[in-house]
Amino acid sequence: MSTEGSGETPTVPCLPGAPEQTYLFPKASKGHSRSISHGGTPMLAGNPTTARPPLKSALRGHQRALSHGQIGEGGRPASGPGHSRTGSRTDFILPPGHREPTVASAQPRLGSVRVHQHSRQASRSESIYTIRRNSVASPWMKAAFWLLRRPPPAVDNRHLLITPNHLVPDKTPLKDHPNGHRCDNKVRTTKYTLLSFLPKNLFEQFHRIANVYFIFIVLLNWVPAINAFGKEVAMLPVLFVLAVTAIKDLFEDRRRNLSDKRINNSFCRVYKKSAERYVRVKWRDVRVGDLVHLSNNEAVPADMVLLQSSNPLGICYLDTCNLDGETNLKQRSVAPGFKEKQQEFSPVKFRSIVEVERPSTKIYRFTGSITHPNGARVTLNSENLLLRDCTIKNTDYVEGIVVYAGHETKAMLNNGGPRYKASALEKRMNTDVIWCVLVLLFLCCAGAVGCKIWLDQFYNVDYKYAPFITNVSKPAYEGLLIFWTYIITLQVMIPVSLYVTIEMTKLLQVYHIHQDVEMYDPETNTRTECRALNITEELGQINYLFSDKTGTLTENKMVFRRCTVNGVDYDHPPGPPAEPSVELPPIVTPITNVSPNRRMLQHVLDSNDAQHTQKVREFLLILALCNTVVVSQPHVDSMQLSVSTSGEQFGNDKPSRSNGTLRSNDKYARLTESRSTTPSPPPTASPLRIRLPKLPFGHREDTASTSEPSTSAEPTPSRYEAESPDELALAEAALAYGYELRSRAPDEVELGIRGEVTKLKVLRVQQFDATRKCMSIAVRLPTGQVVLYVKGADSTVLNALAPALPGSAEASALERTRSLLSEYSRAGLRTLVMAKRTMQPALWEEWLAGHVRAAESLEAGRDKRLRDSLARLESALTLIGATGVEDRLQEAVPRTVRALLDAGIVVWVLTGDKPETAINIAYSAALFSQSDRLLYLMSKDKEHAESTIKNYLEGRASIGPSGRALVVDGRTLTYILDRRSGLVTPFLSLARRCSAVLCCRATPLQKAYIVKAVKEELGVTTLAIGDGANDVSMIQTADVGVGLSGQEGMQAVMASDFALSRFKYIERLLLVHGHWCYDRLARMILYFFLKNATFVFLIFWFQLYCGFSSMVMIDQLHLMAYNLMFTALPPIVIGAYDRIAPAALLIERPGLYSSSRRGLAYRTHSYWLVLLESVYISVVIFFTAYYAYWDTSVDLWSFGICCMTCCLVIMLLYVAIETRSWTVIHMLALTGSLISFFILTLMYQSICVVCLGLPSTYHVMQNALGDPIYWLVVIVSSVAALAPRLAYHGIRNTVRPGTLGRAVAARRRARPYAAHYRSAPPHATLYRSTDEDGLQKPQAEVAAIT
Repeated sequence: MSTEGSGETPTVPCLPGAPEQTYLFPKASKGHSRSISHGGTPMLAGNPTTARPPLKSALRGHQRALSHGQIGEGGRPASGPGHSRTGSRTDFILPPGHREPTVASAQPRLGSVRVHQHSRQASRSESIYTIRRNSVASPWMKAAFWLLRRPPPAVDNRHLLITPNHLVPDKTPLKDHPNGHRCDNKVRTTKYTLLSFLPKNLFEQFHRIANVYFIFIVLLNWVPAINAFGKEVAMLPVLFVLAVTAIKDLFEDRRRNLSDKRINNSFCRVYKKSAERYVRVKWRDVRVGDLVHLSNNEAVPADMVLLQSSNPLGICYLDTCNLDGETNLKQRSVAPGFKEKQQEFSPVKFRSIVEVERPSTKIYRFTGSITHPNGARVTLNSENLLLRDCTIKNTDYVEGIVVYAGHETKAMLNNGGPRYKASALEKRMNTDVIWCVLVLLFLCCAGAVGCKIWLDQFYNVDYKYAPFITNVSKPAYEGLLIFWTYIITLQVMIPVSLYVTIEMTKLLQVYHIHQDVEMYDPETNTRTECRALNITEELGQINYLFSDKTGTLTENKMVFRRCTVNGVDYDHPPGPPAEPSVELPPIVTPITNVSPNRRMLQHVLDSNDAQHTQKVREFLLILALCNTVVVSQPHVDSMQLSVSTSGEQFGNDKPSRSNGTLRSNDKYARLTESRSTTPSPPPTASPLRIRLPKLPFGHREDTASTSEPSTSAEPTPSRYEAESPDELALAEAALAYGYELRSRAPDEVELGIRGEVTKLKVLRVQQFDATRKCMSIAVRLPTGQVVLYVKGADSTVLNALAPALPGSAEASALERTRSLLSEYSRAGLRTLVMAKRTMQPALWEEWLAGHVRAAESLEAGRDKRLRDSLARLESALTLIGATGVEDRLQEAVPRTVRALLDAGIVVWVLTGDKPETAINIAYSAALFSQSDRLLYLMSKDKEHAESTIKNYLEGRASIGPSGRALVVDGRTLTYILDRRSGLVTPFLSLARRCSAVLCCRATPLQKAYIVKAVKEELGVTTLAIGDGANDVSMIQTADVGVGLSGQEGMQAVMASDFALSRFKYIERLLLVHGHWCYDRLARMILYFFLKNATFVFLIFWFQLYCGFSSMVMIDQLHLMAYNLMFTALPPIVIGAYDRIAPAALLIERPGLYSSSRRGLAYRTHSYWLVLLESVYISVVIFFTAYYAYWDTSVDLWSFGICCMTCCLVIMLLYVAIETRSWTVIHMLALTGSLISFFILTLMYQSICVVCLGLPSTYHVMQNALGDPIYWLVVIVSSVAALAPRLAYHGIRNTVRPGTLGRAVAARRRARPYAAHYRSAPPHATLYRSTDEDGLQKPQAEVAAIT
């Protein structure tokens, strides 16, 4: 639901009991805030209004990427001239039917705060959403206060006063210290301490229903009337499970403890009054009120207000990658009034009191003030706050005062935990566990009823005094007691160790995925990372894959290839670079692939002032000027040098990392991010080196007089930094023609143009946003004229051109440009259009005054007025030219896409690019085939979209043998995703009939809605893969989210379940590891059910011959050790090491993935088949022994040891039959389990005559081993019990081996086998070289298609 023109203002959620505050934001990008880095300080207002709450998916789980705020629509506030570095701005379009509740707001506490004019942010909006939700009173706490008739504790909303610590005597006690009540900077992220580990860990484990159930069983066994067997022995299973889980939690907590120690022992410099200088101290010793000195590339130890910066403009740059994953630099400024005092600022002279708000989770909302000794008061906002864990960049040094430390910092308040996702296999297993409970209750009821019926025989007087029957006169009561006794005796039916075994198995699966060398990227030195440990098997059941295009399928490394100026096309193939200018040697030495076009270079060097020559020069000027590229120069802090030369020892001679001194190997390398239509560009490291003279080192107060210039002639490397690879490519292209960006300041840009230095006055920068789809910069020429240079999408800039007369040169140039733009798009190039507007100074001042008034207005419709004001400025433009930048496909993308399609996975590509570019990439990536018929859904209204979908659905019969591919644009998606339109079901029905789907001009929120619609409407398992912050919503909505650690920062990785470095690794992750993990885990769970059910039925059959007295014939130690020791390793071996097929075969024949994708290993009826098989095996074991020992003097325990041995041997042989790939681990697990049974039994029955209060089984096993009947029963029962299983495998492998069986058999025989074709859905067979079974199609058919 759009808030356009409504004047709505979001409401800030507050702590419990605190009044809500309503904020009027500066002009903000429309829709969905993708980042926590938010420019513009909030202006407080008191008008009650409504707000849109955050997207639900944004408030679940681990939110460090924070791409889920929804804010009003707008642009940049009018704040006067200045340079604004903005990125990560995303157009989130909600469907028309979207409705969300409103929240009332109350009066704020503070007055309005004006917006700072230079903001280099990731989103131009003050987000009301934090990385993690604010803590609110839980329902339990509310209920407790209600029961006690007490009001909840009031929240202290008063601001905190901070006194500089150097104004307080050194030895002041904490209770008397003005800042003594604040916490220190030592952090602890561990869950436990030495004293709290045991009680807290047990409390957490008892939250699991299975553990509570078995604790209930243990307690029930202590009831004297119900005691089934040894009370102490009955505790072994529960103690084992609790101990294993506790050890696992202990190791995880130990890792966190080591990380805490490393962070707490990092170093920074704090001003000490006693030493009258900055002293190097550990982070844990930093206190609120300390003045901290930080150098370039050092991490911020605590939240601090910026007081001084080495930058003369009083600004510094902040890298928040460690905090929110965004790699674009954020600009921060010193507190108001301190910019003019930069030269004379001294820590000892700072005697002001700082007042700040209470600690909160609002990551980029901060209010406060500084009160000077003379009574003057200045306000503070988020522009003045440096957050903990951020890194200082592009600044020699900064100094500030700590306002929040330790766990009060916003980073620690937002420290969330990992998300939990339940896989479909796990949900099905939980259902079958419930069936186990019902089966157990049925057996217990049957035993209780049987007991009563049996006791009814003894009502006669003759049996009244039978000594072995205690409650003969009360059969119903005895039956009730027997029911609870059976609950204890047959507890093995509920697999208590199953959950622990699954956790251990999944950890091993994650370990093997992480250690797979085939998915290791040597270029980036990264491996596959599994961030979600509980959904590995979900990788084997993916039906739909949703992929981003830019940076995911493509490299996101832009190369300047073509451009057009005034309708003239200039090609730029790879070639030699241009010669540098002799008059003005460039400070930038390019290492680039841009080779200047000879004709265009001739136009640049021409001395005439022809119109086309002027257009070419203006075009290159726009490339060099209208961007966010800055020159990152080396930074040196003189304090570091003076400290290092004064003899102060830092503890060792090794160079410190970012938490200490400068990193010697820091190259200012930056990650890049694509802009496309929904951009979020962080800085990009350019392969350009800047040769600068060595900086003179000396005392910062008088550098010129106390320093000596370096005599070293070695050039110092520096970097270009850009917010997107597109801009970097354009800057490199301008540099190739001699238009060199030498330096950039907020109000001035220095350029080197054809050997001359030119400085241009920057009046204002209108940053790129997804609403306008363009950026512009207004400069004042030396002649006094104001020129507005515009760069943006063709759909925006071409529509803003001044009308041209028909037949004029301008009209013909426009037509040629349109034609070339279409040609560029068909070639797969990313296009931008350049234009300009010349304005008189009076007209500019008039517009600026009106825009400032619109920005400062608090009335309704402010956003619309700001948008209209920018539209008036960026109109009546003159066309200059256009560019075409190449974004090449990643390695092996076509092969990977074909493999996914062959596996039966439906691939959707969701991109923000224009249709022409996206379609070309789809053909290149093998998503579309040349024989496919493209179906276009590009409608301007809902009726047209509905009729188009209906026509396509009705015309499906006329489609020939070729396939179909669907192309949808963003506007049509808006109509389709509107629930009121009723188009979701027809659209998905059409999409299912197409081989692939391509969604163009899609916004991030539309991507999430598409994934949600497919997942909910079709009931399929979905996977989303992306590499940027604009993909976070889609990644978190899908069942499995995969993030690429590519060119767009780490936002997608932080929000994902699995992290890859290349798109090609998704093939092995799904087709190999996904298939293995699903098959292993499914067979392991079924085997667990089988062995437990067999053991329970074996005990139950004995009840038929003991009067249903709940007596068991098996040694009670064996009852406890059956799951914990004797059959513990085989399930883990199945779940972690068994391979249903070799990896090479699964890669070679992608169609084999269909068996895993369709969940054939574990279906709804699988549990009941296992239950029937367990009944058969138990009947064979029990009655074979029963008839073998008939009419013999065998005792109870000898009979039981025989049954126990048969059951164990059969279960181990069952694993051997089901094992697909034998390894040493399989052999050790099976033989070790059997040997441990005999060794433990012999030892126990040889040593213990009476142990632990258990019945004596002394020398039972020794006697049984010498009895031939014992061995005969073991052999006969094993053969009879496993014969049906062996027969089933033999018949299946002979008559109908299945696709997988035929493939494995053919690979073993090393010869091809006949393909059995059958009909398949279009998405599984179209234009692919293999059929659904992964079998090769005839060569003639493949050649005809491809």
